[in-house]
Amino acid sequence: MQTITEQYPATIKFDRETHVGVVGSGDMEILISEPSVPGKATVTVRTSVDGFDTVWRNVLERFFFRNDLEGDFEINDFGATPGMVTLRLSQAFELATAEESAPILDESPVLSKESARMPFTELSARQRTKAVLDPGTYREILGPFERLESTHLEPQGIVPESDDGAVLARGTIDGDPAVVVGLEGKFQGGGIGEVSGAKIAAALERALVDAEAGTPIRVVLLLETGGIRLQEANLGLLAIAEIHSAIVALQRHIPVVCVVAGMVGCFGGMGIAAGLCDHIIMTRGGRLGLNGPEVIETEAGIGELDSSDRPAIWRMIGGEQRVTTGRADVLVDDNASEIRRAVIEAGTDKQEVHRADCADDLLRQLSEIDPTTRPTSEDFRAITVRSN
Repeated sequence: MQTITEQYPATIKFDRETHVGVVGSGDMEILISEPSVPGKATVTVRTSVDGFDTVWRNVLERFFFRNDLEGDFEINDFGATPGMVTLRLSQAFELATAEESAPILDESPVLSKESARMPFTELSARQRTKAVLDPGTYREILGPFERLESTHLEPQGIVPESDDGAVLARGTIDGDPAVVVGLEGKFQGGGIGEVSGAKIAAALERALVDAEAGTPIRVVLLLETGGIRLQEANLGLLAIAEIHSAIVALQRHIPVVCVVAGMVGCFGGMGIAAGLCDHIIMTRGGRLGLNGPEVIETEAGIGELDSSDRPAIWRMIGGEQRVTTGRADVLVDDNASEIRRAVIEAGTDKQEVHRADCADDLLRQLSEIDPTTRPTSEDFRAITVRSN
């Protein structure tokens, strides 16, 4: 990876901190903060693609010649094209010079009515989190300007993200105090590392402190993740163990809700975290399992599972199959408003029986599977019907 630093004269005064974008394939994030040098736009680019200094400088010079906003611009790039760079810079400039006085995180301070009707899968993690909370109550914890990014990625040539791909927010849901965790599937596949895992575990443990003090708080996990981030695997494992423990402890006081909508799905250790939750909400496009299809194919071969056979994958671990077989609870349309409604309807009543208490039932179902044959999705549905 490479770091490029440039400075340009600026006359438009800095207004407030602004954040846009994500460090995902062909994309980038931009953070604008108070200028370290008044009257200047200081730009620092961290890019995963080396050798494009001249292209970067040409794009930046053209943009800041027309848009002379003072401030410190931090750009974390994951192979964005010059067109995408200009688009993100323009987006950041427009938000930074808008009339609102509050800090701007992502595309809007409050999710618009139009966005509320958008597919949930097309929203960023920050937008999803806002969509679940009551309008106007979103308050982010440890956001991008805290710069709690992974220290393990850059030495491996990977550009970090300022929030490490985990968005934490407090607010209310249907008037009740709530904490919502959103994982950004576009950043490293939503993988859990040391920082993101610690943020999630801390948010859950803080909710547990509130609950034990007699102030129960709704807990919602928006999970788009392949599980542990391989670049910091052991640290991710430790963090996920803390997340599992916190979920189980919270369930003594209030139900824990998770949403698996897509595009990434929910796998690995976070698949176990989802499986521990009291209410699992899924769309048809969501996928939930222990191992992802690509991992199974890599380890066992294409004869065991063809990860490119999309219909087969969704018949096995898709939202409709998971709800039908009792591995998830509610199937909803891929719509921000519908998912918020399902989260509200999950309620706040403490559950007497949790999924972790049903191991014997699951073992009985497993005993009905013939390991010498390849069971179909219909076979699993039939087993579920018989066991009920």
